[in-house]
Amino acid sequence: MAGETPENSGAPLEKRHKQSAVVARLTVACFVAMRSGYPRKHLGAVFEELLVALAIRINDDMGARALTASDISRYFGLPRSNVRRCLDVLIGEGVVRKEGERGYRGELDWLASRIDAEYFVRIRDAIITAADELKALDTITPAGC
Repeated sequence: MAGETPENSGAPLEKRHKQSAVVARLTVACFVAMRSGYPRKHLGAVFEELLVALAIRINDDMGARALTASDISRYFGLPRSNVRRCLDVLIGEGVVRKEGERGYRGELDWLASRIDAEYFVRIRDAIITAADELKALDTITPAGC
């Protein structure tokens, strides 16, 4: 039932709670930092654009064929019309470019223009902090073990 403490509570549950909080802080820090590149919109308004751009960056890094709007739509479960709208915005802002008939790639010139961007340093620092916190939690031995 909601509000009741599970029987398996105690040290393992406390550790899991702390791990969840670390991941939550990391996720929020990353999205807030990424949103700083979109001063005209709130985070909710750019969330899908960020997801689409991230999927393209990951795909490019893997050296895979250019993603299509359909690929991205299937992966995230987003309507294809939403993905196309996001792609149009991202192309307009120079974040991604069209490749061939239906493919999309990240625009390296956009990355180059932000090589030392403050938001990226904040994301990197948040990841390092979270990794350190999670490693520290892994070294904690639950009572009774």
